[in-house]
Amino acid sequence: MRWAQRHFLCRMKIFLIYGEKDAGKSTSCSKILKLLLALGAKVKFYDTFSWGDFKALVTFENKLIGIYTPGDERAHLCEAIAFGYDNGCDILVAPVRKGIAYNAPLEEISNKDEAEWVEIAKGADEAEMEHLENGLAINILNKIYNA
Repeated sequence: MRWAQRHFLCRMKIFLIYGEKDAGKSTSCSKILKLLLALGAKVKFYDTFSWGDFKALVTFENKLIGIYTPGDERAHLCEAIAFGYDNGCDILVAPVRKGIAYNAPLEEISNKDEAEWVEIAKGADEAEMEHLENGLAINILNKIYNA
């Protein structure tokens, strides 16, 4: 695969937000971006997909962070990893839908031990979902800050 072949020596920390459909994975990514911007991150690139997801590159604390929100299919994870490597990201944040075979794309990269999974559960109601998404966003922000 192209990222494994072209970027063998590149080290990129990967934070995957894992959860079922409509659990708030992409919303959590949006919140992570908003928190980073509130803390002084600078946007280098931002683009939206026709269905509403986005991909972005921001600089924060001398780190280049990629956020890639499509995550419903295995191909999306492959695209997210390629996006991170192609742009020289230090950190990549991406969602993965529960039940998707995401291990295979991670096995292809040289730094598979640099990947962490953070699971988000689907809330019972809107208030609980908001609470879960906020908690996950803060958790990932702390990981980014300490990476």
